[in-house]
Amino acid sequence: MLSDAVPRYIPVNPAARRRGKGRRGQRRIERAERAERQWATPLEVLLFAERCAALSGADTDFVMNVTMAYTGMRWSEALGLLPGCLDGQQLRIDWKLYELNSRFYRGRPKDGSIRQVDAPVFLTELIAWYLTAYPPRTCACRNGEPPWCPGEPYVLLGVRGGHFRRSNYSSRTVRPAADGWYPARAGPHERPAMPVLADVTGPPPGRPLPPWPPATPAEMFKPPQGRGLRRLTADGKHGRCPACQRSVLLRSDGTLLRHKLDGAPCAGTGHRPQETAIATWLPVRKGLTPHGLRHGHRTWLDDLGVQETLKSERMGHQMPGMAGIYGHIMLEWRQRLRAQLQELWEASLHERARLHPRSAVPVLDSLLRPYRERAATLVPHSCPKNGHGTGRAESTR
Repeated sequence: MLSDAVPRYIPVNPAARRRGKGRRGQRRIERAERAERQWATPLEVLLFAERCAALSGADTDFVMNVTMAYTGMRWSEALGLLPGCLDGQQLRIDWKLYELNSRFYRGRPKDGSIRQVDAPVFLTELIAWYLTAYPPRTCACRNGEPPWCPGEPYVLLGVRGGHFRRSNYSSRTVRPAADGWYPARAGPHERPAMPVLADVTGPPPGRPLPPWPPATPAEMFKPPQGRGLRRLTADGKHGRCPACQRSVLLRSDGTLLRHKLDGAPCAGTGHRPQETAIATWLPVRKGLTPHGLRHGHRTWLDDLGVQETLKSERMGHQMPGMAGIYGHIMLEWRQRLRAQLQELWEASLHERARLHPRSAVPVLDSLLRPYRERAATLVPHSCPKNGHGTGRAESTR
């Protein structure tokens, strides 16, 4: 009626819908967002989870991101995992924790998608180890009115017992781990985007250092320095002792002055100061997010040829039409999927071990131990003519 009244009675239709705001426009927007969503391969998931744990200094981040990637669960469902979530070879997804106005409330998963997800062997062992090494703690929430979280035991909590906040976790962990850069920060503590600087003296991915401006072409790079920061390089007056790791005055010849450690002369006295190898991280997958891990899991399932009914159940979706009514899941399908996911995990560990046999993250370093032991049993195959190695290897067992 209002459209018919234009322009004889009114100049414009006040109820006219703008182009792109209808259902068709919304579907196009959703398709564009899905097309831009980044997903990760199994190796990229491993590298991403390793970096997240290196940034936080806790094994929780490694376990959480690997669990999301190999189950396809949502971010809120991972935060809502309860101590009894592991049920044999399945992981129970009964609750979600949703953040709203700096508080968390617990509710059922999206669209009521309560489900049990089949877990490969490595994941059940990893979660069982984590529950033993890090018993569930009560969160720091103190809300008295439902449905807000009043403070209950959860599997995945931060170092101080709080829930992971999406915005903070994105800027402090996800973006630097995936992109290799800390995002720019506005507000009273404004800061431009900065690369992740890491001490790579030890195993990869190194020990992340405080955010520091990138190097400028044709200018001498100055590593992080100042009060409260470990000295990385010598400046002519001070240097880091290789024995006690303390900053010590230098002699005119560049060696460390005499100093003590626990009242006794330090073994590093008179030695040259220790120089630290500094490097920046390359991107693992720019734009990757925790929800991108869910996209990646669905992509893996498609590549593995998993049946639609099993995929829908695993992702928490409902199959429409007669297929959702009459379709059922066979036990052999579940067993095959567990074996396929186990193969993806072992292949990613093998690729990671080829990059370097050690890791600065303790949980991953222990997972790489079999690959180190296997490499130690390999010796070069000698050529009978000149005695030089031919590039092949054989087991000494």
